[in-house]
This record gives sequence, structure tokens and C-alpha cells, in this order.
Amino acid sequence: MRRRLTTSLLVLATAAALVPLGSGTASATGPADPCASYSTPAPAARAERVPLPPDAAAFMADYQAWGNQPTVEAYMQLFTPDGTLMDTGLAAPIGTAAICAQMKSLLKEVPDYKFEPLPGTVSSKDGRVVYVKARNTGTVAVRNQSGGTETRTPFNYITTHRLVLDGNNVAQGRRFWDQTELFRTMAPTLPKLFAGLTPVPPAQPRTDDRLTAWNTRDSAALVAGVDELAKLTGPGLDAPLVNRQDARAYLERFFTQAHALNLTPGHTVRRGNVTYREWVGRAVVGPENRDITYGITERFTRDAAGAVEWDLAFETLDLVATECEIRELRALLFPPSGPTQPCTPPAAGQ
Repeated sequence: MRRRLTTSLLVLATAAALVPLGSGTASATGPADPCASYSTPAPAARAERVPLPPDAAAFMADYQAWGNQPTVEAYMQLFTPDGTLMDTGLAAPIGTAAICAQMKSLLKEVPDYKFEPLPGTVSSKDGRVVYVKARNTGTVAVRNQSGGTETRTPFNYITTHRLVLDGNNVAQGRRFWDQTELFRTMAPTLPKLFAGLTPVPPAQPRTDDRLTAWNTRDSAALVAGVDELAKLTGPGLDAPLVNRQDARAYLERFFTQAHALNLTPGHTVRRGNVTYREWVGRAVVGPENRDITYGITERFTRDAAGAVEWDLAFETLDLVATECEIRELRALLFPPSGPTQPCTPPAAGQ
């Protein structure tokens, strides 16, 4: 089974390159108050009808133009000369040289790649911090194991981007997305973390502080903090969850593979009826209990009746695959400087 997974992952060389703007440290404008309530009443107008400030609007025009017709040159023009990017799976932010190298690889391997910002982009009042949700599509080459022929397999996945602008260019970017959502298209043996959820009964929250709730894995507090929950969407869900018992089941399953969360508040942006919150830091995750950089974003959208749509963005590949399996995948696109050993197959009976 381990060999089948590793072989499947070998077709995913390009996947690790899919790093459209996706940074660095928790906050460039100062951390948000973790006790601040996102549920402060806000206008019921749809977020996309709230005009973006000039710099944010100019950036989004360039971003959309690049997504329609991606080139390396146009992508790099989105960044400041010293801009950085932090993406799922990276140990630390990377600079423009590494960003450029990744984009060159992406567009070479996925010539039909497209990036589509979705409606509902929001920014801070000064336009400096922008949250963008986007759809990523294209095809990657998959080699037939028996005949050696190649076919192209389509991918279609969603990313959330938190961007800190300097003027209308990106000084810091951080992307939140679930690699498993992409990889399972081509590696169906990847475990399904959220399969077979069983509703978890209500419980008394242990805290009323949202940061503490994430760091202490208090699912009761997290669901209680979403007033009039209408639905929850997030990685690994085929359909939204519409009650607190199912939402708790989802969070509790996540916490089985995400331990020792040590997150701090990043940027909070509220505009119209949409609020984004960012939590970044470290976590101990997966079958090997590895300590890695980690991040979560929450998006809350309140309708005219007060019900809240709660959308989560985080990564699960590190939660379901071993470090060696993930390294074999990424090494195809980012070759290590020295020789590496292949993953050792599990012993008989394991």
C-alpha cells in the first residue's frame, strides 16, 4: 500500500509548484485582538458590493489579468522586489528568487494553468491587507506505469490567500489550502481524514476566547462562538455541515491528527458582512507526530437574518501522509542538494 501511494505521488511533481500568491509572519499591521468578536453586527450587503480601496482594487485587477493568462513575468510584477511568500508545506517564507523558480516550473509543467479569484474579496479599510479566495485549474501529466505513456489529469481546487500590500504590490503573502484536495485527484489512496463522521453531542465550552479554543482543541467553544450557525464548509467535506453536532465531529476528527497547536492571531479583516481571521504558528501533526509550521483561516459571512456561514481553510496532507512520502513528492519539483533514500516499505503485517 505504501508503495502504491508513493508511486501515485510521483505523478504529482507539478502539484507542489502550485503556489500562486499564497506570508511570512503573523502580522504586518499588528495582531488582531484574539478576544474581539467577529459577530459584531455588520451591513447585510454582499461583500463583493463593498468597493475595495484603490490600491487593493488595482492589485486585484492585475491579479485577475495574470490568472487569465499566466506568465512568469506578470506574476513577479505582482510582488515588491523584496516580497515574500509563505505556503502550505514550507518551513519558512521564501523570497522572489524561489518564488520565480517555482512559477517557472508550474507554467512549464501545467501550460493550461488558470487562476480565478472568486467573488467576495475583502480588504482592510486602508487596502493594505487583502483576503482572496480563488479556484485553481489545469492538468498535470500522469505516466502510465505499464506502458510508459502519458495522459493529462485535470485538477480543480480552492485556495485562500492573505496578502499584505505595499501600494498595489505584495510585500507578504500567505496561502492556506488543502494539498490533499489536489493530490487525491491523482493519488486516490490518500487517506480520507473526515470519512465516516459521527455527530458529537453538545458540551460546555472551556473558554470564551477563540485563540485559546484553537490551541486547547476546544471544539465546543469553537462551535459556540459561531452565532446562529447556518453551515460549515472546509477541507475534506463533500457538502456543508448544518448543525453544531456535525461541526463538532468535524473539528474533533481534525484534532485527532493536529496536536500541540501553538497558534497566534494574524490579520483580522472585516468588510461588509464578511470577516476573515487568521491563526498562524506551529502544530504537531500526522502519523509521525511531526512539529511543523501551520496555519488556519476562518471566514464568517453573515446573512440578513443573522445566520453565519463558516468557512475554514487549512492543510491536511501533513495530517495523513508521512514526511518521507511528502518529501518524495516535493523532491520531484524541488530536488534536494544531496542524495536521498527512498521511503522504506512497511514491514509485513503493518
